[in-house]
Amino acid sequence: MNEINCLTENEKLVLEMIKCDLDEKEISRRLGISKHTVNAHKVKLEKMKLI
Repeated sequence: MNEINCLTENEKLVLEMIKCDLDEKEISRRLGISKHTVNAHKVKLEKMKLI
């Protein structure tokens, strides 16, 4: 199974926004989630070696 398919919608959006060089503050503003949540998604993406 493709690792991307295991991600939530917000995790996928965070991944795409990171690829567009947006910072945590901008990602959290655009998605309406906390910077802490963005950071948690980033940690998961890093562990999966997607970023």
